[in-house]
Formats: sequence, C-alpha cells, structure tokens
Amino acid sequence: MKNIVLNIPHSSVNGIFDASIGNWPRNPFFINDCVNQWTDWWTDMLFTVPEVGNVSKVVFPYSRFVCDAERLCEDVLERLGHGIIYTEFEGYKRGKLSAESKEFLKRLWQKHQDNLKSHLNENSVIVDCHSFPSIKSNTDICIGFNDDWSCDERLVNDARKIFKDYGYSVEFNAPYSNSITPYTGFKYKSLMIEVNKKVYMNEKLMILNRNPRQWMRWYGCLKKVYERILEKS
Repeated sequence: MKNIVLNIPHSSVNGIFDASIGNWPRNPFFINDCVNQWTDWWTDMLFTVPEVGNVSKVVFPYSRFVCDAERLCEDVLERLGHGIIYTEFEGYKRGKLSAESKEFLKRLWQKHQDNLKSHLNENSVIVDCHSFPSIKSNTDICIGFNDDWSCDERLVNDARKIFKDYGYSVEFNAPYSNSITPYTGFKYKSLMIEVNKKVYMNEKLMILNRNPRQWMRWYGCLKKVYERILEKS
C-alpha cells in the first residue's frame, strides 16, 4: 500500500535538564542560544494533515539535546560532540552521563529507528520533517534528498512546484541536505522538508503565527504535496 511516513525527530524539549538523561546547564543563555533556536518547534502539528489518508507519524518523545534520533551510528558529527548523544553544543558543555544512562539513550535511538522502519514498505515515502531558524537562510522551504536509490526526481520536483505555486520560495538541499533512510532490506523513497521558522512563528516571541490566511495557505499547500506523493509513489 502507498503510504507516507512522517519522521519528526526534533520537536520535543523533554528531558533536557533531567539529571540522568539530560544534564545540560540550567541557564537562560543555553536555552536562548540552543534550545529555542534549534528545537523544531511545533513540527509535530505543522506537518499533520488529517484530511489525507495513509499518512502515519513517528515522533521522537525527547529533545535532540537528550538524544538525536536522526544521527547515524559513527556519525561524522561525533567528532564535534553532535553524535547520537551530544556532549557539547555551541560552546555549552553537557554534564557527564553514567554508562547506564548512555545505554538507555542508545536504546531510545534504536527504538525510534525500529518504529520508523515498522511503518515502511516498498511503496512508502518518508517525509523527514524539520524546521530551521531564519538566520540560516531567507528561503521559506528547503527540500532535501539523497543522491541514491531513495530519491525520486519527480516527487521532489513536484513538491517544489506545489510550494512555489502557493507562493513559497524553495531551495534544494540548502541550507540543509539529505533525508533519513533507515536500513530495511528493501527500497523506498525519502525526502526532507525543512520549513523556515519565520513561515509559521515569531522567533523572538516564540509564538505561532496568528494569521488564519497563512495557516490556510500552509495546510492547503501541504495537503496537495501529500496527495501528489501518494499519487506518484
């Protein structure tokens, strides 16, 4: 069956200051510089379109600062302290975690991967759902994809056209690139949609856009994107 699987790994703030699994500094500088800026606020709501069937959602229940469910084993960012278990971020150091805590976090990562894979079949399309701060780019929408079997040029081009038809500016693989592809033993499609936070929220006040026309535009556009994916996957 054709289906869309929404991967939403960075929308939560749970566990950041928990002494056993978070252990990040409790100060406003870390919250403003890191948590507020790099949490994908409300993406669990932003990418939900109930009117479209055959769409499932896999949401990681903890903050990326607790465990980054999107990172790879032996990720290249490990050397910067940004692997599955961050050790520092933009100059802020994480407190030490016990061996038991680290094993627990690795199991959380594996559980998310397994949950994601359990929704997939050969006719599936993963939509890797993210947002990015406007300091990174003026582009409204970034569509990311891999240079491998998981990319369908028709899908990414159709998605770009729909977003542009609704008045959004779009870039491919900028400011971020690629899309998650957990190993399953069979092939499927995957694309990432990154939304500039300025599209749906006030980043300074940390509140959602209150213009109903903008929300109607967003959900109307996303509904068409999903419908097109299900037509062509």
